[in-house]
Amino acid sequence: MLSSLLWMVLTQAMFCTPGEMSVVCHCKQGMVSACVTLVTDDAVRAARVLVEVQEELEALAQASPMAGKEGEKKKQKQRELQAAAESLSESLGSSEPPQCKGQNHHPISRPIAKALEDHPTLKGLYKPRDPRFVTRAKDEESHCGYQQWHRDVDKEVVDWLAKTPDATPRSFMDMLREIYGRPAMKARFPDGIRNL
Repeated sequence: MLSSLLWMVLTQAMFCTPGEMSVVCHCKQGMVSACVTLVTDDAVRAARVLVEVQEELEALAQASPMAGKEGEKKKQKQRELQAAAESLSESLGSSEPPQCKGQNHHPISRPIAKALEDHPTLKGLYKPRDPRFVTRAKDEESHCGYQQWHRDVDKEVVDWLAKTPDATPRSFMDMLREIYGRPAMKARFPDGIRNL
């Protein structure tokens, strides 16, 4: 009962306020397309919404764990809000969202997942932001948003996939291990990548 009440309070925090444009409301609720539209229509308001979304993500992260349906709803809400925050940050041209404290990092990013879906031998084996492969950056400077190093790694992996149509899951994982074994990446992610 208490966890249901807590979940209700947390999710109510991001609902629309009276007189708020629907695009703002939808962006706050994690709808990526609305966030992109908002940046185009009103970049200043989009920046404010980004701060609100980041605050909501922080509140969800600090909330007590929940079991069952409430727990699954909370995780889904976190995924939606994280996607909205990343979309807003990227669309605003900022590679570092405010209040970032060293993000979780997913080696199977959305661009890489898209390339994997088009790959002849690896299609269907991996998901965007695959939860099997995740790590936490050591600090804000190491990973916060979609920084240039992240774009460079994504491009390297996507290019490798295009040049290696006969890749196996093992050769793909070996290539990721090589990238994440580099000194600069080890410095960013000292705990390594789970399951790599």
